Amino acid sequence: MEKIIIGLMRCCSLNFDDFEKLILKLLDKGLNYFDLADIYNNGKSEEYMGRFLKNHPDLRNKMIIQTKVGIIIDVGYDLSKDYIINAVNNCLKRLNTDYIDNLLLHRPDVFFDNKEVAEAINYLLDNKIIKNFGVSNFSKEMIIYLDKYLNKPIKINQLQLGLGHLNLISEGLNFNINNKDGTSTTSDTYYFMKNNDIELQCWSPFQYGFLEGSIFDEKKFPELNKALEELSIKYKTNKSGIAASFLSSIWSKIYIVTGSMNYDHIIDSYNGSKIKLNKKDWYYLYKKANYILP
Repeated sequence: MEKIIIGLMRCCSLNFDDFEKLILKLLDKGLNYFDLADIYNNGKSEEYMGRFLKNHPDLRNKMIIQTKVGIIIDVGYDLSKDYIINAVNNCLKRLNTDYIDNLLLHRPDVFFDNKEVAEAINYLLDNKIIKNFGVSNFSKEMIIYLDKYLNKPIKINQLQLGLGHLNLISEGLNFNINNKDGTSTTSDTYYFMKNNDIELQCWSPFQYGFLEGSIFDEKKFPELNKALEELSIKYKTNKSGIAASFLSSIWSKIYIVTGSMNYDHIIDSYNGSKIKLNKKDWYYLYKKANYILP
């Protein structure tokens, strides 16, 4: 499977005809993994994909369609059994399909009960409404808690990771060191995922902070952009290609969720994901991203 997942959060920035052309072009390239959520554009992103599938029903079995539920705009989160099942049914209607390849719980709900969530997910799996189940933005302990009553173990966790947001791995590299990068914010969730063979999907891989902006040509990261430019020449790609290779080089179970609706930008990430950085270049980029290597 390719290491690129096409994130469709911004797909409604295109008119539908252009969206349809983009999806067909991507499928022709062999990129068939698409990520959505029920809150993206208040459900319109799923509706776009539903219109596409209505026009091209023969392509459904060639696509991996992933969506997320659990966030209620202006309210918070809800992972109750009834809410999950009703939300999935609404996703199916918008997507114009009778099954979802991967269902993720979008964010943890402080009130969620593992038995109740398991009842919902086991029902959806047993009835082949969803093929696989995962989570997004869940910590190690949350996954352990949730896994307890599931008939099928969690195999996906979607987390923010990229050169502008390296907390997931910086705390391990700075373990037992008295500096800011050694402060635990993820409780070694990355190594827990590796140990349990849980796929890591990196959302906003080229953003810094919490959706504050792109790292590319950002004045806050002059040394990083200089390093990206240097390595892009060495590896015969461009800066986004190097940023993608930085992630794909870490571990075979890392996937990159692109957020662009520009075909060329997506292909830059796709081509970059196939490049294997050597360790010297990888650590060079890590340090130029303003992270400490003790």
